[in-house]
Amino acid sequence: MATLPASAAPGTPAHRLRPRHYLWIVLGIMGLSVLAYTDYPTFLGSDPLHARARFLRELVILIPHAVCGVTAMVLGPFLFSTRFRQRHLLRHRVMGRVYVICIAVAAPTAYLLEPNIANGVGGLLWAACTFAAYQTARNRQIQAHRQWMVRSYLFTLNFIFTRVANPVPAWVHLSDERFFLILMGLFAAYLFFPDIYFNWRELTTSRKAAA
Repeated sequence: MATLPASAAPGTPAHRLRPRHYLWIVLGIMGLSVLAYTDYPTFLGSDPLHARARFLRELVILIPHAVCGVTAMVLGPFLFSTRFRQRHLLRHRVMGRVYVICIAVAAPTAYLLEPNIANGVGGLLWAACTFAAYQTARNRQIQAHRQWMVRSYLFTLNFIFTRVANPVPAWVHLSDERFFLILMGLFAAYLFFPDIYFNWRELTTSRKAAA
């Protein structure tokens, strides 16, 4: 007789929201706020003709970058879902390959849109983390694969993280030097945060010596 999964145990709501669900909801709200406060005013602000002219000039680069970047962000909740992976392993792998292709397009086009040192460093780290995630998946190094995927996805979300504070005047008027330092700090956090997250138990729990 088959046993019920923990999520379907008697007395437990089958579709109860868990902490990670709230995380996706918050990220979704942040993404919508970026569209509302940053992207929308860009084309309907004080100088929409200039923005539209730039849009037309960079159309060939901007559309692939935007489509691939948004696609990669949307794939995140499915790729990180253990339940989805267990029930639809083939789809998980196909989505993973699509994610890798999206980053292969979005990373270099980000630099082409804004050719500067920050975008160059960020694009290289983004692509490197994604390749490492792909390679560790091929090698069946699942724990390492998860860590590299978290790093890659944090770089994918960088578009949101660096723009969600745009309604705050102090953030918008940051000097280029300070914004560059903040970006470097974020990049470092994207690289090291997964180590802290996945090793939190080892960092906070002492192992008793054997008698």
